[in-house]
Amino acid sequence: MKKVSLALLLFSSLTCFADEFEEDDFGSEDLTQLVSQQELNQKEEKLSLYGSVGLSTSYNYNHDKPLLPTQNDYRGLSSVKTSADLNIEYKFDNGFKAKAVLKAYNDFIYDIKSDDYKVTPKGYDKGFDLNEIYLQGALRSNLDIKIGRQIVVWGKSDNIRITDSLNPLDNTTPGMVDIEDLRLGRAMTKIDYFVNDWAISGIVLHENRFSDMPQYGSDYAPANLMIANAISVDEPSNSIDNSGIALSASANMQGQDLAFYYSNQYIDNTTYRSNMLGFAYNKVVDSFLFKTELAYFDNYDSNLVDSKIDSLVGVEYNGISDGSISLEVANKDDDIQYALRFTQSYINQTLDFTALYSGFGKECEYGGFTRIWFDYDINDKLSSSFGFINYIGKEKKSFEMIEDNDRIFASITYSF
Repeated sequence: MKKVSLALLLFSSLTCFADEFEEDDFGSEDLTQLVSQQELNQKEEKLSLYGSVGLSTSYNYNHDKPLLPTQNDYRGLSSVKTSADLNIEYKFDNGFKAKAVLKAYNDFIYDIKSDDYKVTPKGYDKGFDLNEIYLQGALRSNLDIKIGRQIVVWGKSDNIRITDSLNPLDNTTPGMVDIEDLRLGRAMTKIDYFVNDWAISGIVLHENRFSDMPQYGSDYAPANLMIANAISVDEPSNSIDNSGIALSASANMQGQDLAFYYSNQYIDNTTYRSNMLGFAYNKVVDSFLFKTELAYFDNYDSNLVDSKIDSLVGVEYNGISDGSISLEVANKDDDIQYALRFTQSYINQTLDFTALYSGFGKECEYGGFTRIWFDYDINDKLSSSFGFINYIGKEKKSFEMIEDNDRIFASITYSF
């Protein structure tokens, strides 16, 4: 009897509670909306969209009037480009992540100056590129996998590529942009194994993607169509037989980094397949960062050399308040190359000044370029850039051809 009374009392209490809940402001519809909102928030946490849109322009101030009326007139305004970068990320419940990076641009200069541009360089007026698209995750606590078009950076240099040979570059406007913003994605399967301080990576290179080079009609390419076509090389097909392989072992230890590299792949923009053995090391000593790289290539180009060794030494001084200065010297393709960079930040690190000189030859007799620019963060989302580049011709034919390409450039970018 007591059990029956207790059950009746409990039922009565629950009934009263339900009645009060229905009369309360937070009803069943609100509860449904709350659950839906929580589910939506969880989906938003899994899916991320971010990127930027920008407008850039450049003005050539050193070109002469073309000799023939059929040639492009590069004087004055040389680019009015809009661009967009979109990053899409999705995180799965099992910890894997999928990411895609889309890049698109449209340069209106070829419409604005249609009378001056008799030839539009291929791919310069507009383009769309799925630069990265990959799936990444952990197979075990010390074993990761990454599949798809991606970017893998080798080496320690910021200005000169020695061992950094896996990704091609956008070289359509040489000297205008730093290497870190020029890399083009390449389809690979990458597996990383972590043990103590070491990361050991094995990579299969599925895609043979070459660097984008200056095209006929650009002031960076030969003015003669036959010469321009003669130096272009078609990419090998992406067959299993043409796939490449790469291995690396790197360690991040206190105050120093060490890495060993091996690859077997086609040399960029050639029909030659080469084995590369590489080494990179840097060490921090007080306010100095010392770096070195070494790379051996066999079967590099049988028309020129059977093999070659490229090397680099560099030092960076960070003892300057909000600034740094670095010097890198490389022996690459049997030619000496220098890169001297100075960076200084102002106004609470919202304004960055950078000067970069790149020279070729033991006494810089082969030419090079100097680029000086300012980057200014207007606010958290809006940034701008302004600067100029001066090409030095001298004895190297490739620089002699573009020594009149000096230009002023500016851009404004909105990030979201």
